[in-house]
Amino acid sequence: MQTFLEFYKREIQPRIEAIDIFLKSEQQPYDMGQVAELLCLSATELTGILEQEKLAIITKGTFLHLMQIAPSPFCKMFRREVSRGMSNTYTVQEISYIYDLAPKDVEVAAEKIGKKCFSSAELPLLFGEIFISDKQYRL
Repeated sequence: MQTFLEFYKREIQPRIEAIDIFLKSEQQPYDMGQVAELLCLSATELTGILEQEKLAIITKGTFLHLMQIAPSPFCKMFRREVSRGMSNTYTVQEISYIYDLAPKDVEVAAEKIGKKCFSSAELPLLFGEIFISDKQYRL
């Protein structure tokens, strides 16, 4: 067992940081291999998406579009975050939805902390109270 905070720090946060650095520092068009790795996709999956979307190259705009449509769990998390408007506060239900966590687990963690709504800065506090198995959550 591990906390979701441990998982987040090990798997999600570094990926977000890597994407941020990539988008700020790499020259467009982007290398398909690097994009596939950042989005947790196989080269075949990325090629299929590019063909389906009729995209020949990947730019900053198409990269963000790919993040919203790609089937990887990481991209699905991004899509759910975007769909709720990316505000600075989160309800227990929104946290459960965005991070694909069991609603009851998030509710129990929120009750331990004594809050029903969390700012972005408070998410680590909540994540530290949510326990997941290694097999339960993967990117």
